[in-house]
Amino acid sequence: MLTEPADTSGRPGGWYPGGIGGKIPITWNTFGEYLDHLRGLGTSVNIVQFVGHGALRLAAVGAAARAVTPEEQQGMERLLAEALDAGAFGFSTGLVYAPSVYGNTDELVSLARSMASRRGLYFSHIRGEAATLEQAAEEAIKIGEQGGVAVQIAHVKASGRENWGKMDRLLRMIDSARARGVDVTGDVYPYPAGSTKMDNLLPAWMHDGGISKLLERLTDPKARQRAIGDCLVDGERWRTGSGGMGWDEIMIATCSKPELAGIHIAELARRTGKEPAQAMMDLVMEERAGVSMVVFSQSEENVGTALRYAHTMVGSDSLSLHAGPGPHPGKPHPRSYGTFPRVLGVYCREKRLFSWETAVHKMTGMPATKLGLKDRGVVQGGRAADLTLFDPATVRDEATFPDPHRHPIGIPYVIVNGRVVVDGPRYNAVPAGRVLTPQ
Repeated sequence: MLTEPADTSGRPGGWYPGGIGGKIPITWNTFGEYLDHLRGLGTSVNIVQFVGHGALRLAAVGAAARAVTPEEQQGMERLLAEALDAGAFGFSTGLVYAPSVYGNTDELVSLARSMASRRGLYFSHIRGEAATLEQAAEEAIKIGEQGGVAVQIAHVKASGRENWGKMDRLLRMIDSARARGVDVTGDVYPYPAGSTKMDNLLPAWMHDGGISKLLERLTDPKARQRAIGDCLVDGERWRTGSGGMGWDEIMIATCSKPELAGIHIAELARRTGKEPAQAMMDLVMEERAGVSMVVFSQSEENVGTALRYAHTMVGSDSLSLHAGPGPHPGKPHPRSYGTFPRVLGVYCREKRLFSWETAVHKMTGMPATKLGLKDRGVVQGGRAADLTLFDPATVRDEATFPDPHRHPIGIPYVIVNGRVVVDGPRYNAVPAGRVLTPQ
């Protein structure tokens, strides 16, 4: 599981999001204490942890939209070193999210360079997946090249219909960097829609200072009009770093009002009698930036192209959901339930995009090699017994966008570190997983 933690600067008494609607009290002050917390949870899956650039920036700088001082840069590098000592595999960025978005390339290169001797990995949600896709990918490659570290580009995609033609150029950029000796790879989820918090539709300047300042700006009509001027195109499409999208392509996934889950912003506007942009901003404000969305912004053809590419592996980019006895709230992205069986059932068996061996390698051996996990990723004596047994004739995802809380079929057994976690129709809630550390 590749995740980015919440604010690991550690503010006891705060809260950490735990699945849909769940909250976990923050009891840790350091990255090492955070990993100890994870160990104490007794998870059923193995966990590989990166320290988030946003967390480093919050600890050293706060939520301000400004460049770091030399002293703050040194503070971030010190915190990164402490996280690596505790067991982090590197650092990750979310460069379309505040406060990570406020970091410039030099800041990130310096962080990368500070962990190069430790073989830390730079894992990046790049700075743009739409109009600036190529520049954003070039920045990620530059950080790896100048910092002397390996690079992983999260969910390789081209968002917004006007950007779909950039996929081939993006993959050629990765090929070119690899030919120069840069260890750059990516991961892909097998869906033409993404998901994130709805406040990410708002421009970066609205997030300056954190959630409280964002909510203040949402009460200011002038700030709203400035945001609309920045993002609304031709009165119909909303354009951000994640692409241009119509209001009927943005679906409410989860919020405190269950009757809204699954409807699009266009429908919300009709129900409320408001302009779509105003309806969206009202919802973000009312939910105190706690609403999530699913955005249909990619082409099926590009999804297949990115999956088939030799240097991508499979990643869900999903939240971890606790899906015990239902009913379950909201309409979260089905990738939380269906990513890996969908690759097997749809893209391997039905579309014949690649062989079974290649599909499995993209989910196991390739990510294990990227992370330097010498005891995992292949079936071999002496390796960890992390095994998934599936039926090639029946394996398939069952989760859909209208009905996402459905488990896949055709996977009778899942074994984690030698312990059976899925046994036919039965889930064994055993603490089989481990917090893995670099080897």
